[in-house]
Amino acid sequence: DLFEVLGVRPGSVTVFALMNDAAGRVTFVVDAALLATDPVNFHPLKNDATTAISRDDLLAFAKATGHDPLIVDFAALAADD
Repeated sequence: DLFEVLGVRPGSVTVFALMNDAAGRVTFVVDAALLATDPVNFHPLKNDATTAISRDDLLAFAKATGHDPLIVDFAALAADD
């Protein structure tokens, strides 16, 4: 399913693969802690390199692909347990 939906292989999952999910099958969940840093780094569809993008551009990219980010504070959720 990973390759079929996002066009990437295991180990190469990246936010940039959202552009391959034209059917909108993926929910883009982002840890709030990630958005506390700027820039953020991801693989560019393969895991043999890394590229940086500003957090604002990351969110704009996701929205441009039709994936409104669901921002979750996982640290707060873990503290509640």
